Amino acid sequence: MTDRLIARPPDLPVAAGLADIAAQTGNVVVTAPPGSGKTTLVPPLFAKILADDAVGSASPGVLAGVVGVDRNAGGDGTTAAGAAASGAAGAAGRKVIVVQPRRVAARAAARRIAALIGEPVGRQVGFRVRGETKPGTRIEMVTPGVVLRMLHAEPDLPGVGALIIDEIHERDLDTDLVTAFALDVQETLRPDLRIVAMSATLAAEQVAELIGGTVVDVPGAIHPVEVTEKLGPRALGDVGYGITVTREFLAHVAGVVREAAARPGSTLVFLPGVGEINRVRQLLAGAPLPVMALHGQLSSRDQDAVLGSAEDRIILATAVAESSLTVPGVRTVVDSCLAREPRFDPRTGISELVTVHASRARMTQRAGRAGREGLGRAYRCLAFAPAAEFSEPEILCADVTDVLLQSAAWGNPRMDGLRLLDRPRPAAVDAAERTLRGLGAIDDDGAITAAGRALVDVPASPQLARGLIAGARAVGVDTAAGVIALLNLGVRAAGSDLAAELRGAGKNREWTAEKRRLATIATEHLGAERLGAEHLSAEAGAEHSGAGKRNTQGASLASQDEAIADVVARAYPTWIARRRGRGYLLANGAGATLPDGSPLEGSPWLAVAELSGGQGRADAVIRAAVPIEQDAALEAGADMLTERLEVEVAGTKVTGRTVRSLGAIEIASAPAKLTRQQVARARADDIANRGIGTLDWSESATRLRERMAFVRDVVGDPWPDVSDTGLAQRVDEWLTPQLGAACPDLVAGLRALLPWPEAANFDELAPERIATPMGTAKVDYSSGKPTVRLRIQEAFGWARTPELACVPVTLELLSPAQRPLAITDDLASFWAGPYKDVRADMRGRYPRHPWPEDPLRAEPTRRANKKRPRGT
Repeated sequence: MTDRLIARPPDLPVAAGLADIAAQTGNVVVTAPPGSGKTTLVPPLFAKILADDAVGSASPGVLAGVVGVDRNAGGDGTTAAGAAASGAAGAAGRKVIVVQPRRVAARAAARRIAALIGEPVGRQVGFRVRGETKPGTRIEMVTPGVVLRMLHAEPDLPGVGALIIDEIHERDLDTDLVTAFALDVQETLRPDLRIVAMSATLAAEQVAELIGGTVVDVPGAIHPVEVTEKLGPRALGDVGYGITVTREFLAHVAGVVREAAARPGSTLVFLPGVGEINRVRQLLAGAPLPVMALHGQLSSRDQDAVLGSAEDRIILATAVAESSLTVPGVRTVVDSCLAREPRFDPRTGISELVTVHASRARMTQRAGRAGREGLGRAYRCLAFAPAAEFSEPEILCADVTDVLLQSAAWGNPRMDGLRLLDRPRPAAVDAAERTLRGLGAIDDDGAITAAGRALVDVPASPQLARGLIAGARAVGVDTAAGVIALLNLGVRAAGSDLAAELRGAGKNREWTAEKRRLATIATEHLGAERLGAEHLSAEAGAEHSGAGKRNTQGASLASQDEAIADVVARAYPTWIARRRGRGYLLANGAGATLPDGSPLEGSPWLAVAELSGGQGRADAVIRAAVPIEQDAALEAGADMLTERLEVEVAGTKVTGRTVRSLGAIEIASAPAKLTRQQVARARADDIANRGIGTLDWSESATRLRERMAFVRDVVGDPWPDVSDTGLAQRVDEWLTPQLGAACPDLVAGLRALLPWPEAANFDELAPERIATPMGTAKVDYSSGKPTVRLRIQEAFGWARTPELACVPVTLELLSPAQRPLAITDDLASFWAGPYKDVRADMRGRYPRHPWPEDPLRAEPTRRANKKRPRGT
């Protein structure tokens, strides 16, 4: 039946490009305008290609004569009944998996294709999303998270012949990871696997280079769309606790919707979130058309009701309606031009959705929804030109904890070696690794642990997966599943009191269904643990043994709130918080506060389940938490417990204390007796931090350092660098051994740096004293050059300037009163010239001292002539 759809496709622009797409023999990148039929026709096309390959020839129709690349025909993954119903595809047993970023789009696309071939969903065409599965024998629409679990379970993807990644331009994290894993599988296990990337707004060449594919561009839209800008007041404003959409702007959007709804057909309105949908819905009270909401928090039944309605209506939608989804009857789009995008703070570990100006690519996608069934019209409430071309990829701005865990399980810690369009920022990777180590999911090298591998199998974030599995062991499946279900649904707790919110959750049908689903997963996981108990460590075995007792007899904790706190703390150990002043200190080192009036105020310890950042605030805001006892907090955060030695240097006094901490939270401390080596290490670190210049340099140590610096400057290696920086870098070699004593011997430490055997020549290269006509004189190296100071009479007869390490010594020639007369490093030139002027000036001032006309022939002296008697 899918073959007939390709042979006689509906009048969609992509139909004109099917033959070109089918002619490609490798990976393919398909680009076409929004609403042109990519999601509807390309999957059946590849289902036909796979079937034709299985029987060795192409079927008649628009693809007659087209032959794909040679592929294996094994790996039958269908039932016998399904194979009989699917014709040639049943013989091949290889289906097409289409990766859809959103559940609502996956389900809607499956229904659309199934309707075109005249079948219900679940025969040839099906879908698999979180909490709902209707498998198809030839085509399955699957969300990225489901595909990742498929890949972890069976990396060679048996029974799959083609993987189509739809709306790849959205660049969500899971889709990027699916693409990287699929390319890895294709390269190592399945060279026959076809990979197809599709998008309406895409840097096609960049993606084609990544997947090694050919670009097929199919031009043309279904129907023209007239776009009008209806610019309104300022959209975003700071209300003290963060950036939010202004009331004035939402009122403007509602006014544009009322104007648009006067036209024939339904109106699709794009808003950034559920809160804005609810507010605009109130503003549209009394509108001439029914007002419906469409977003990811709705149940499948409610979503189907919106999409299946045949009447004209106003649909207030989030980004779920942007792509791969036809909303029947829509002829007009009103775009608020706002979007919610993830932002992650590595310091606090907080990941939030923030409201931003939508990119031009997103606005183009949204406008295209108006032209799927006829001439359309789109209204934009913000200007198109100033917007960014594309949204920032999630891998650059979102929390990468989950994808890092997935990559570690795949065998690529830190995502190293994976083929990605962009790499995550180092700070985000470091923060994710800290979180995963706190969960016990990876080791110090980033490799996955047995506990981490168990988390990969749970369809939730690593934190919630750990809370479910570890919580089920500790307090029982029912409590753990209930807590994690509430957190997974993102329910906001009034006053941040999560326990109170959970006690009232029984009336929420969606929570009940989610709890039931998670309880099944936890029960299956604990059952698998029992079967493999002989492989557990003694500690884990003890914990599991205790869990079995609790699961049969009920939670053994003092109260239900304590059980809730235990689950939350195991899910978010890095957010365990201890009271500090008027706020709290989190185990990850960040600060946090409760909202005003919270019933949790004053609790010494909290297990925190949700945090939000505050615009202009130094501390995060606790949005959901439960009080927890200290012992329970320490047990839940056991992977973050540390004991360290802290040493303090105050002048010549060095003291130490042993500190036990839960992450950044200090639990206890006690004085510690330090060894001589620890004292030396502490002093060395203190000196390195404060600077070498803060040492008590003796005159002898200073002179030795100046001599060494001179030789280093003149000769270079292997003579050591004794600058402040150079000495600080080698503090362990020359200083640390001296610091165990009360008075370190800096001279001995410096001499330890002298290279061997060159050190034997040190006193020759940079002697402390040199010979002069009158004996010896001290050499001063403080200026960087060897300098000798002496009276000019002591230099008589000294014809040539001495040299050290081939550097002339600078001579400062002094008067009898020790005042400088001349500075020279060329004695011969001085005696031949300037000396005559010096002699003329000085002989009258110092008549008792010799001033010979020929100093080279005069005897050097330190004495003055004897005083002549009067009258002689």
